Amino acid sequence: MTVLASPSSEMTTPTIIPGIAQVTEHRRLPVQPVFDRSREEEFTALLEKLPGKVQVLVEDRIREVEEIKMQAFGPVEVLYRHAHVIYPVSLDMDEMAMLDGIGVWRADGRLGLEGTLHRFGRMDTMQQTSLVTVRVAKAFEGLAEPLRPWLEAAQNGLIILGLPGAGKTALLRDCLRILGERFAGRLFVNDSSNEILGDGFRPHPVTGLLSRVPIGDPALQLSKLNQTVKNFQPRWMAVDEVSAPDDARAIAYAHSRGARAVMTWHAGSLKSAFDEQEEKTLWPLIRRNAKGLTGPPVASLGILVRGRGEYVVFENLEESFAAVAQGQLPHGVQVSVAQAGRWQHREQALTG
Repeated sequence: MTVLASPSSEMTTPTIIPGIAQVTEHRRLPVQPVFDRSREEEFTALLEKLPGKVQVLVEDRIREVEEIKMQAFGPVEVLYRHAHVIYPVSLDMDEMAMLDGIGVWRADGRLGLEGTLHRFGRMDTMQQTSLVTVRVAKAFEGLAEPLRPWLEAAQNGLIILGLPGAGKTALLRDCLRILGERFAGRLFVNDSSNEILGDGFRPHPVTGLLSRVPIGDPALQLSKLNQTVKNFQPRWMAVDEVSAPDDARAIAYAHSRGARAVMTWHAGSLKSAFDEQEEKTLWPLIRRNAKGLTGPPVASLGILVRGRGEYVVFENLEESFAAVAQGQLPHGVQVSVAQAGRWQHREQALTG
Protein backbone atom coordinates (compact mmCIF):
# COMPACT_ATOMS: atom_id res chain seq x y z
CA MET A 1 0.00 0.00 0.00
CA THR A 2 1.28 3.47 -0.82
CA VAL A 3 0.28 7.00 0.03
CA LEU A 4 -1.95 8.35 -2.72
CA ALA A 5 -0.94 11.99 -2.47
CA SER A 6 2.39 13.69 -2.00
CA PRO A 7 2.82 15.99 0.98
CA SER A 8 3.17 19.72 0.70
CA SER A 9 6.35 20.58 2.53
CA GLU A 10 7.25 23.91 4.07
CA MET A 11 10.85 24.74 4.98
CA THR A 12 10.77 28.19 6.52
CA THR A 13 12.09 29.90 9.61
CA PRO A 14 11.84 27.29 12.38
CA THR A 15 8.65 27.45 14.41
CA ILE A 16 8.16 26.32 17.99
CA ILE A 17 5.86 23.68 19.44
CA PRO A 18 6.10 24.77 23.10
CA GLY A 19 7.89 22.25 25.28
CA ILE A 20 8.21 19.76 22.43
CA ALA A 21 10.27 20.77 19.40
CA GLN A 22 11.70 23.41 17.13
CA VAL A 23 10.04 22.56 13.82
CA THR A 24 12.47 22.73 10.90
CA GLU A 25 10.00 21.35 8.34
CA HIS A 26 6.22 20.98 8.27
CA ARG A 27 4.73 18.30 6.00
CA ARG A 28 1.01 18.66 5.41
CA LEU A 29 -0.91 15.80 3.80
CA PRO A 30 -4.50 15.50 2.60
CA VAL A 31 -6.80 12.82 3.98
CA GLN A 32 -4.98 9.49 3.71
CA PRO A 33 -6.57 6.06 3.04
CA VAL A 34 -6.83 4.00 6.22
CA PHE A 35 -8.43 0.53 6.17
CA ASP A 36 -9.92 -1.35 9.11
CA ARG A 37 -8.85 -4.98 8.76
CA SER A 38 -10.80 -6.08 11.83
CA ARG A 39 -13.28 -8.92 11.26
CA GLU A 40 -16.92 -8.94 12.31
CA GLU A 41 -16.37 -11.99 14.56
CA GLU A 42 -13.96 -9.95 16.68
CA PHE A 43 -16.74 -7.53 17.59
CA THR A 44 -19.30 -10.31 18.02
CA ALA A 45 -16.99 -12.03 20.51
CA LEU A 46 -16.65 -8.78 22.44
CA LEU A 47 -20.37 -7.99 22.51
CA GLU A 48 -21.11 -11.46 23.89
CA LYS A 49 -18.97 -10.69 26.95
CA LEU A 50 -20.71 -7.42 27.83
CA PRO A 51 -23.73 -7.14 30.17
CA GLY A 52 -26.99 -6.95 28.25
CA LYS A 53 -27.57 -3.32 29.23
CA VAL A 54 -24.26 -2.34 27.68
CA GLN A 55 -24.66 -4.50 24.58
CA VAL A 56 -27.77 -2.64 23.47
CA LEU A 57 -26.01 0.71 23.87
CA VAL A 58 -23.05 -0.05 21.60
CA GLU A 59 -23.89 -2.94 19.27
CA ASP A 60 -25.08 -0.75 16.38
CA ARG A 61 -21.93 1.42 16.50
CA ILE A 62 -19.36 -1.00 17.88
CA ARG A 63 -16.79 -0.23 15.16
CA GLU A 64 -16.81 3.40 16.25
CA VAL A 65 -16.19 2.57 19.91
CA GLU A 66 -12.70 3.09 21.33
CA GLU A 67 -13.31 2.45 25.03
CA ILE A 68 -16.13 1.37 27.35
CA LYS A 69 -16.10 2.06 31.09
CA MET A 70 -18.45 0.16 33.40
CA GLN A 71 -18.52 1.11 37.08
CA ALA A 72 -20.66 -0.38 39.82
CA PHE A 73 -23.69 1.88 40.44
CA GLY A 74 -22.22 4.49 38.14
CA PRO A 75 -23.08 5.55 34.59
CA VAL A 76 -21.71 3.65 31.61
CA GLU A 77 -19.24 5.76 29.65
CA VAL A 78 -18.40 5.11 26.01
CA LEU A 79 -15.60 6.82 24.14
CA TYR A 80 -16.44 6.85 20.45
CA ARG A 81 -14.04 8.07 17.82
CA HIS A 82 -15.65 11.52 17.81
CA ALA A 83 -17.58 11.72 21.07
CA HIS A 84 -17.45 10.82 24.76
CA VAL A 85 -20.96 9.75 25.76
CA ILE A 86 -22.17 9.20 29.33
CA TYR A 87 -25.26 6.98 29.44
CA PRO A 88 -27.61 7.07 32.49
CA VAL A 89 -27.40 3.28 32.78
CA SER A 90 -26.31 1.70 36.08
CA LEU A 91 -24.90 -1.78 36.71
CA ASP A 92 -25.43 -3.55 40.03
CA MET A 93 -22.91 -5.85 41.72
CA ASP A 94 -24.43 -8.99 40.19
CA GLU A 95 -24.01 -7.54 36.71
CA MET A 96 -20.44 -6.51 37.51
CA ALA A 97 -19.73 -10.01 38.82
CA MET A 98 -20.69 -11.41 35.41
CA LEU A 99 -17.59 -9.73 34.01
CA ASP A 100 -15.41 -11.93 36.20
CA GLY A 101 -16.38 -14.90 34.08
CA ILE A 102 -15.08 -13.60 30.76
CA GLY A 103 -11.64 -15.13 31.29
CA VAL A 104 -8.67 -15.44 33.64
CA TRP A 105 -7.59 -12.06 34.96
CA ARG A 106 -3.84 -11.62 35.21
CA ALA A 107 -1.97 -10.09 38.14
CA ASP A 108 -1.97 -6.70 36.40
CA GLY A 109 -5.78 -6.72 36.21
CA ARG A 110 -5.91 -7.28 32.46
CA LEU A 111 -7.08 -9.92 30.02
CA GLY A 112 -7.67 -10.20 26.29
CA LEU A 113 -9.96 -12.18 24.01
CA GLU A 114 -8.21 -14.77 21.88
CA GLY A 115 -8.19 -13.99 18.17
CA THR A 116 -8.99 -10.32 18.80
CA LEU A 117 -7.07 -7.18 19.77
CA HIS A 118 -9.52 -6.13 22.51
CA ARG A 119 -8.31 -5.67 26.08
CA PHE A 120 -10.19 -5.66 29.38
CA GLY A 121 -8.89 -3.92 32.50
CA ARG A 122 -10.31 -4.57 35.97
CA MET A 123 -10.28 -2.94 39.39
CA ASP A 124 -11.72 -4.61 42.50
CA THR A 125 -13.02 -3.28 45.81
CA MET A 126 -13.09 -5.69 48.77
CA GLN A 127 -12.36 -8.52 46.31
CA GLN A 128 -15.39 -7.69 44.16
CA THR A 129 -15.19 -6.24 40.66
CA SER A 130 -16.09 -2.56 40.87
CA LEU A 131 -14.67 -1.09 37.65
CA VAL A 132 -14.00 -2.55 34.21
CA THR A 133 -12.74 -0.76 31.12
CA VAL A 134 -12.61 -2.23 27.63
CA ARG A 135 -10.20 -1.05 24.97
CA VAL A 136 -11.93 -1.82 21.68
CA ALA A 137 -8.99 -2.22 19.34
CA LYS A 138 -8.99 -2.27 15.55
CA ALA A 139 -6.40 -3.41 13.03
CA PHE A 140 -5.90 -0.21 11.04
CA GLU A 141 -3.77 -0.39 7.93
CA GLY A 142 -2.45 2.89 6.58
CA LEU A 143 -1.91 4.90 9.77
CA ALA A 144 1.87 4.71 9.36
CA GLU A 145 1.99 5.40 5.62
CA PRO A 146 2.73 9.14 6.12
CA LEU A 147 5.79 8.02 8.10
CA ARG A 148 6.97 5.40 5.60
CA PRO A 149 10.02 7.38 4.34
CA TRP A 150 11.50 7.37 7.84
CA LEU A 151 10.50 3.78 8.62
CA GLU A 152 12.06 2.46 5.43
CA ALA A 153 15.31 4.25 6.27
CA ALA A 154 15.35 3.25 9.96
CA GLN A 155 18.45 1.23 10.76
CA ASN A 156 19.05 1.63 14.46
CA GLY A 157 15.75 1.44 16.32
CA LEU A 158 12.57 3.46 16.79
CA ILE A 159 10.87 4.99 19.81
CA ILE A 160 7.17 5.94 19.61
CA LEU A 161 6.20 8.42 22.33
CA GLY A 162 2.86 9.84 23.37
CA LEU A 163 0.49 10.39 26.24
CA PRO A 164 -1.99 7.63 27.22
CA GLY A 165 -4.74 7.33 24.61
CA ALA A 166 -2.80 9.16 21.91
CA GLY A 167 -2.77 6.12 19.62
CA LYS A 168 0.74 4.75 20.14
CA THR A 169 -0.19 1.07 20.00
CA ALA A 170 -2.38 1.47 16.90
CA LEU A 171 0.48 3.29 15.17
CA LEU A 172 2.97 0.67 16.38
CA ARG A 173 0.97 -2.12 14.74
CA ASP A 174 1.08 -0.39 11.38
CA CYS A 175 4.76 0.51 11.75
CA LEU A 176 5.38 -3.22 12.25
CA ARG A 177 3.59 -3.93 8.97
CA ILE A 178 6.01 -1.63 7.13
CA LEU A 179 9.09 -2.87 9.00
CA GLY A 180 7.91 -6.44 8.36
CA GLU A 181 8.25 -5.85 4.62
CA ARG A 182 12.01 -5.84 5.24
CA PHE A 183 12.44 -8.18 8.18
CA ALA A 184 9.36 -10.50 8.22
CA GLY A 185 9.96 -13.36 10.68
CA ARG A 186 13.18 -11.82 11.99
CA LEU A 187 11.04 -9.13 13.64
CA PHE A 188 9.89 -10.48 17.01
CA VAL A 189 6.90 -8.83 18.70
CA ASN A 190 7.23 -9.08 22.49
CA ASP A 191 3.66 -8.37 23.53
CA SER A 192 3.69 -7.27 27.18
CA SER A 193 -0.11 -7.15 27.57
CA ASN A 194 -0.95 -9.10 24.40
CA GLU A 195 -2.43 -5.90 23.03
CA ILE A 196 -0.31 -5.50 19.90
CA LEU A 197 -1.21 -8.78 18.17
CA GLY A 198 -3.85 -10.24 20.48
CA ASP A 199 -4.17 -12.72 23.34
CA GLY A 200 -4.08 -16.52 23.42
CA PHE A 201 -2.46 -19.03 21.07
CA ARG A 202 -4.39 -18.10 17.94
CA PRO A 203 -2.70 -15.11 16.27
CA HIS A 204 -4.67 -12.23 14.85
CA PRO A 205 -4.47 -12.02 11.02
CA VAL A 206 -2.66 -8.67 11.34
CA THR A 207 0.34 -10.68 12.60
CA GLY A 208 1.26 -11.67 9.06
CA LEU A 209 4.81 -13.08 8.91
CA LEU A 210 5.93 -11.42 12.13
CA SER A 211 7.20 -13.66 14.94
CA ARG A 212 4.87 -13.37 17.92
CA VAL A 213 6.01 -13.70 21.55
CA PRO A 214 2.91 -13.53 23.78
CA ILE A 215 3.80 -12.35 27.29
CA GLY A 216 0.54 -11.24 28.88
CA ASP A 217 2.02 -10.32 32.25
CA PRO A 218 4.43 -7.33 32.28
CA ALA A 219 6.21 -8.98 35.24
CA LEU A 220 7.42 -11.66 32.79
CA GLN A 221 8.66 -9.19 30.20
CA LEU A 222 12.32 -9.18 31.28
CA SER A 223 12.70 -12.97 31.08
CA LYS A 224 10.83 -13.17 27.76
CA LEU A 225 12.93 -10.40 26.23
CA ASN A 226 16.12 -12.15 27.29
CA GLN A 227 14.88 -15.50 25.96
CA THR A 228 14.05 -13.93 22.62
CA VAL A 229 17.52 -12.42 22.28
CA LYS A 230 19.44 -15.49 23.41
CA ASN A 231 17.46 -18.16 21.58
CA PHE A 232 16.18 -16.63 18.33
CA GLN A 233 18.68 -13.97 17.20
CA PRO A 234 16.12 -11.34 16.17
CA ARG A 235 17.05 -8.54 13.81
CA TRP A 236 14.36 -6.28 15.33
CA MET A 237 12.21 -6.54 18.46
CA ALA A 238 8.97 -4.74 19.22
CA VAL A 239 8.12 -3.87 22.83
CA ASP A 240 4.92 -2.09 23.85
CA GLU A 241 4.79 -0.11 27.09
CA VAL A 242 8.39 0.09 28.24
CA SER A 243 7.51 0.78 31.85
CA ALA A 244 10.14 -0.69 34.18
CA PRO A 245 13.91 -0.35 34.59
CA ASP A 246 14.35 -4.06 33.82
CA ASP A 247 12.57 -3.58 30.47
CA ALA A 248 15.01 -0.85 29.55
CA ARG A 249 18.03 -2.89 30.60
CA ALA A 250 16.83 -5.87 28.56
CA ILE A 251 16.38 -3.68 25.47
CA ALA A 252 19.83 -2.18 25.97
CA TYR A 253 21.24 -5.72 26.24
CA ALA A 254 19.40 -6.77 23.06
CA HIS A 255 20.86 -3.75 21.28
CA SER A 256 24.35 -4.87 22.26
CA ARG A 257 23.59 -8.24 20.64
CA GLY A 258 22.52 -6.66 17.34
CA ALA A 259 18.74 -6.57 17.87
CA ARG A 260 17.20 -3.19 17.12
CA ALA A 261 14.06 -2.24 19.00
CA VAL A 262 10.83 -0.50 18.11
CA MET A 263 9.12 0.46 21.35
CA THR A 264 6.49 2.73 22.90
CA TRP A 265 6.94 5.05 25.87
CA HIS A 266 4.36 7.00 27.87
CA ALA A 267 5.79 10.50 27.48
CA GLY A 268 4.45 13.74 26.07
CA SER A 269 7.87 15.02 24.98
CA LEU A 270 11.53 14.05 24.85
CA LYS A 271 12.10 16.35 27.78
CA SER A 272 9.60 14.58 30.01
CA ALA A 273 11.23 11.25 29.10
CA PHE A 274 14.65 12.70 29.86
CA ASP A 275 13.55 14.24 33.16
CA GLU A 276 11.70 11.15 34.41
CA GLN A 277 13.44 10.28 37.67
CA GLU A 278 10.99 8.33 39.82
CA GLU A 279 12.39 4.92 38.88
CA LYS A 280 14.83 6.00 36.18
CA THR A 281 12.86 3.71 33.87
CA LEU A 282 14.16 5.10 30.60
CA TRP A 283 17.67 6.09 31.56
CA PRO A 284 19.35 2.87 30.37
CA LEU A 285 17.83 3.54 26.94
CA ILE A 286 19.14 7.07 26.58
CA ARG A 287 22.40 6.21 28.36
CA ARG A 288 21.98 8.90 30.98
CA ASN A 289 23.41 9.21 34.47
CA ALA A 290 23.24 11.90 37.11
CA LYS A 291 25.87 13.96 35.24
CA GLY A 292 24.03 13.92 31.93
CA LEU A 293 24.32 11.96 28.72
CA THR A 294 27.05 9.33 28.64
CA GLY A 295 26.41 7.83 25.22
CA PRO A 296 23.96 7.51 22.33
CA PRO A 297 20.38 6.28 22.81
CA VAL A 298 19.54 2.76 21.66
CA ALA A 299 17.30 4.10 18.88
CA SER A 300 18.09 6.66 16.22
CA LEU A 301 14.53 7.62 15.23
CA GLY A 302 11.78 9.05 17.42
CA ILE A 303 8.10 9.65 16.58
CA LEU A 304 5.94 11.64 18.97
CA VAL A 305 2.20 10.99 18.57
CA ARG A 306 0.35 14.19 19.46
CA GLY A 307 -3.07 12.99 18.32
CA ARG A 308 -4.82 11.46 15.34
CA GLY A 309 -2.73 12.34 12.28
CA GLU A 310 -0.40 14.67 14.19
CA TYR A 311 3.23 13.58 14.60
CA VAL A 312 6.63 15.06 15.30
CA VAL A 313 9.55 13.09 13.88
CA PHE A 314 12.95 13.34 15.53
CA GLU A 315 15.35 12.17 12.85
CA ASN A 316 18.41 11.96 15.10
CA LEU A 317 17.63 11.02 18.68
CA GLU A 318 21.24 11.36 19.80
CA GLU A 319 21.27 15.01 18.77
CA SER A 320 17.73 15.49 20.10
CA PHE A 321 18.54 14.19 23.58
CA ALA A 322 21.79 16.17 23.59
CA ALA A 323 19.74 19.33 22.94
CA VAL A 324 17.31 18.43 25.74
CA ALA A 325 20.25 17.85 28.12
CA GLN A 326 21.41 21.39 27.36
CA GLY A 327 17.97 22.87 28.03
CA GLN A 328 17.18 23.41 24.33
CA LEU A 329 14.27 22.27 22.18
CA PRO A 330 15.19 19.40 19.81
CA HIS A 331 14.74 19.83 16.07
CA GLY A 332 11.79 17.94 14.59
CA VAL A 333 9.72 17.47 11.44
CA GLN A 334 6.02 18.11 11.97
CA VAL A 335 3.71 15.79 9.99
CA SER A 336 0.03 16.77 9.82
CA VAL A 337 -2.52 14.52 8.11
CA ALA A 338 -5.95 16.00 7.37
CA GLN A 339 -8.80 14.14 9.06
CA ALA A 340 -12.09 13.23 7.43
CA GLY A 341 -15.36 13.34 9.31
CA ARG A 342 -17.83 15.68 10.95
CA TRP A 343 -16.12 16.14 14.28
CA GLN A 344 -12.81 17.84 14.93
CA HIS A 345 -12.79 17.25 18.69
CA ARG A 346 -14.31 14.70 21.04
CA GLU A 347 -17.37 15.99 22.81
CA GLN A 348 -19.17 14.94 25.95
CA ALA A 349 -22.92 14.33 26.04
CA LEU A 350 -25.54 12.88 28.34
CA THR A 351 -28.06 10.80 26.46
CA GLY A 352 -30.82 8.32 27.06
